[in-house]
Amino acid sequence: METKPKVYMISGISGSGKTAFSKNLELYGIPRISTDEELWPDYYVYPGLLSKEHLDYLYKQAAERIFAKVRNFCAEGQACSVDMPFCKKAQRDDFRARIENFGGEPVLIWINTDLDVLKKRLSDRAGKNGPNNLPVSEEEINMYWNGFQKPSGENHIEIDGNKPFDFEEILKMI
Repeated sequence: METKPKVYMISGISGSGKTAFSKNLELYGIPRISTDEELWPDYYVYPGLLSKEHLDYLYKQAAERIFAKVRNFCAEGQACSVDMPFCKKAQRDDFRARIENFGGEPVLIWINTDLDVLKKRLSDRAGKNGPNNLPVSEEEINMYWNGFQKPSGENHIEIDGNKPFDFEEILKMI
């Protein structure tokens, strides 16, 4: 029986540890696809200067690049991770369906992190620059927190994002 390549959908709010988690997976040979890195050259370099329509267009373009990368990894039989918030159940369901369509096996990993920890991590980003250090205001983090649909009944793996990751234990779960 042929094994399907796993596509790890790394979900969580900004500051939850998605990037740190997926970078750890890279150390174990699982390539990482990052939404922030896909958007950085087009979107984040000019924050506040682009219309909503242009932003929507850039998001769609980045999503298509991400889907193409996932499709290519699946075609090669290679596992990969996607570092993306996956804030809404409908988005997670759509992404799962695409992965399955590409011949892969979706694995949702939710990094569950307390609001106070998120705020502390995001405040630590102040003055830093780059796709993995995007500033997030307190208003934005509260909006993300209130709008995030926590996985429930989605056959997911929940990781505690409030403490350092124990990757030896995590690898046994995934």
